[in-house]
Amino acid sequence: MKIYLVSFLIGLFLIGCGGESTGSSDSATSGISGSMARFSIVGDNLYSVTGEVMNVFDISDASNPQRVSRTLLDFDVETIFSYKSYLYLGAASGVYIYDINITTQPTKIADFTHAQSCDPVVVVDDIAYVTLNTSSSCFRTTTGQSRLEIVNVKDPKNPTLIRAIDMWAPTGLALSDNKLFICDGSDGLKVFDVNKSEENTTVDVRISSLETKQNINCYDLIANDNTLYVSNRNEINQFDYAVNPMSNYGTIK
Repeated sequence: MKIYLVSFLIGLFLIGCGGESTGSSDSATSGISGSMARFSIVGDNLYSVTGEVMNVFDISDASNPQRVSRTLLDFDVETIFSYKSYLYLGAASGVYIYDINITTQPTKIADFTHAQSCDPVVVVDDIAYVTLNTSSSCFRTTTGQSRLEIVNVKDPKNPTLIRAIDMWAPTGLALSDNKLFICDGSDGLKVFDVNKSEENTTVDVRISSLETKQNINCYDLIANDNTLYVSNRNEINQFDYAVNPMSNYGTIK
């Protein structure tokens, strides 16, 4: 079983490193796939994004997938993440939220704009974590920024910024329980403690640094069952994040 899981993870990471990879979550973790995704599976449907097009495929018959709809987008999408009955599309100019209660007809209900920067996003416990970076592979202006944005999406129609934290050049991210993992370019792999508080209608999320591994070449992440899978364009490293500091116990090339 472990061999099949590892093979599956490698496949997802290779998609992420060659084009991007996907994420899906409505539980306490960010799922078993990376955040740099261009496709997401929800029930019997696979949602894929390529530039300015979103396709929906019926995969109930795995041997014969069928495209059931095609939606034109008015922005260049980079990543996709599913949470509850919504899709969160990361684009150079912002995060766009689509309702998929009618599964074959994704409908945009809100957007959260930011400076022109690359933009993966994951959502956990009604909080979206968005990393922005000014990689030359993304369309950007001189106002591009490299930072983490934390956004309240309890009301998906009205996303609101909680706080922004400057970073070096963040890409993939994952969250498990109260640990947030971020690939931060040449600054390495960073681990943060996340604490969410809620009082009346006010939501706050505070993060504090736990650990930085500067010698890790990190592009995307999967956090699953106390194992952190860290990918770059050549290999996958595995860390046990149940201990502090994390211990590296394997490399897949």
